[in-house]
Amino acid sequence: MTAPAPPSPAVQLALSVRQGQRRVLCVLVALALAVMLWSVYWLSRTFEARAQEQLQTQQALEADLWARMLSARLEASQRLLSAIAQGMHTSLLDKPEILDALMRQEGSVLSLFESLHVALPSGVVSQHSLAAQSAALGPDGLSALRRTMAEGKPTVSAMPYQQEEPQYLYVLLTVPIRQVDGQVSAALAAMVKYPVALLLPDVLTQPEASQYYLLDRTGVVLAHADSTQRGSSIQQAWPDRQLVQRLLEQPASHHAENLQTATQLLTRVGLPLPQWQVVLLSDAAPTMSAWRPGLPWQSWLWLLGGTLGLAGLSSWWWRRQCAGCSHTQQMLAGSVQSAAVEHVPEAALVQPPRKSALDQARAALGAMPCALLLHMQGKVLLMTSQASVLLGYCKPEAESMTLQQLVVHPSSCTQVQRALQEMTRFEGVVAMRKKDGDVLQVLLSAWTADEDARACVWQLQLPWRHRLAVVMPDAAHAARDSLTGLSGREAFLWNMQSWVVASMPVHAGNGQAQEQMPAQGCVLFADLDHLGMLNESTSRDMGNQVLAHVARLLSSYLQPLGDVARLGGDEFVVLLPGVSLAHAQCIGQALCDAVWQWQPSWHGERYWISISVGVVAVDAQRHAPEEALRAADMACYEAKRRGRCQVAVGQISAQYHSTAADD
Repeated sequence: MTAPAPPSPAVQLALSVRQGQRRVLCVLVALALAVMLWSVYWLSRTFEARAQEQLQTQQALEADLWARMLSARLEASQRLLSAIAQGMHTSLLDKPEILDALMRQEGSVLSLFESLHVALPSGVVSQHSLAAQSAALGPDGLSALRRTMAEGKPTVSAMPYQQEEPQYLYVLLTVPIRQVDGQVSAALAAMVKYPVALLLPDVLTQPEASQYYLLDRTGVVLAHADSTQRGSSIQQAWPDRQLVQRLLEQPASHHAENLQTATQLLTRVGLPLPQWQVVLLSDAAPTMSAWRPGLPWQSWLWLLGGTLGLAGLSSWWWRRQCAGCSHTQQMLAGSVQSAAVEHVPEAALVQPPRKSALDQARAALGAMPCALLLHMQGKVLLMTSQASVLLGYCKPEAESMTLQQLVVHPSSCTQVQRALQEMTRFEGVVAMRKKDGDVLQVLLSAWTADEDARACVWQLQLPWRHRLAVVMPDAAHAARDSLTGLSGREAFLWNMQSWVVASMPVHAGNGQAQEQMPAQGCVLFADLDHLGMLNESTSRDMGNQVLAHVARLLSSYLQPLGDVARLGGDEFVVLLPGVSLAHAQCIGQALCDAVWQWQPSWHGERYWISISVGVVAVDAQRHAPEEALRAADMACYEAKRRGRCQVAVGQISAQYHSTAADD
């Protein structure tokens, strides 16, 4: 028998083409399976992310409501005690038995407190209560009374855990007792007994895995559903040391903040006045309730797009196969023509672009005070912090504006652009519009930022910024603070008197009034919060570093508007001529936020620093400098009373008519 003849080359070619088609089909099937698996994985991740987002939002809302409830309870007791302190006569301080008799009266508001304590400047502390035995103040309570006597500010502090009464939380409230002239004559303290069950949310309506903690600033548990955990440190209650470290090292904000770990979700909200924080701890695993609403519409769009894409890929593949089969048949029939070879030239090398002059101008603008980087067409590309303070805009808001929105007269823009095109520089006075609608006359120095004149730099300066109408004596010049380098109280009052004289109309020889400083402005008073406690917990060197940093921050921030002065201790003040009250409030809030974001560290521990700001509107021709300064100080005290780290607006009651015109 003869061996079968080998297949012809045409048959071998057809068989190889068919095997290639099978391989491509296997690849497409594997690709489709991979797409399906990826879709399932993506959907599971979408469900998990959605569940976590819902859990975080709900838990943040619960923690915020709980913090508001506690703040309302503490503030109600604090207001009642402040009202009692304002109505106390000096005879009550000399005769404590009168206060005891008032507490025993039926229906007296004094009976709402467990005990009252009065501290006199001589160091004597009297105690008044209805019960025969009441909780003693202890070292912490006496320290709070002394701090109130020294600083004249209210405090809120928790007393040590009482083992005989685990169902109550004792809180000590202190307020100053002031005389008619505002001087602190004594300090009044009240012991309040809060039931722990009323301080916590309704645990019966909450998930079983959720736990509620009320912590002080050192991490001691003040309130919890489990009485065995009260009075203990949070480090003993939680095994997760990393979570405890983040909780104690980072200061709590007055807004809800979520801290996520692999197994737990922690939400906390800070109470500014007592420096406590409420903590809500729950299981971080997603619940099945997040799966019930069904797939979001974005998921359905992804599935529809994937299905259409897979169908299109399959259609393209079948067309290629049909074309390949026709081509194979032509080859077997001997009608295949020779294929043309297309030559692809090599790509040209692209040189890396060098750094443009515009980028160099952006880098140089950071070291330039009160300046803007503008496109020649009028769009704001970059604005420094000082320029944003001068015009009353925040930086992200200003960098999305155009020059036509900032300049009052369009002809001024045309004049500046023409000068830049012809001379590459402009100097003159331009009227600019602030955020509050006021018109501000500024000295403008403008120049082109690059050779192509695509951008320009505008540097702004107030015409009256460095003008003093009253010569300051040498002693006031020399009275500068050695720690911060700022001027003192005497120099600040001289600056205010200079403002009074410079704001009066001055007539030239032809009878026309010359340009003068604005008569209206504001005084901004800033005070550091809890500086004494910071010195006690760290050292005085740390407190000096904080004072120096805050002084530099205030000076650099307010440089285009006024000079900052240090009155002494932790108090700063600045005069803002030509600034409206709304503009000054925005500046004060921006300062509070800037100091809050700065968290200094001492021996590896971070500390929360904040300032309280008081603002008053001043008329140079009607208000005395001393009265304006006192009103700003009282407004700052009001900001501290409301909870610190905020801005309060005051009002000047006393007025006078300036006699500087007669000099």
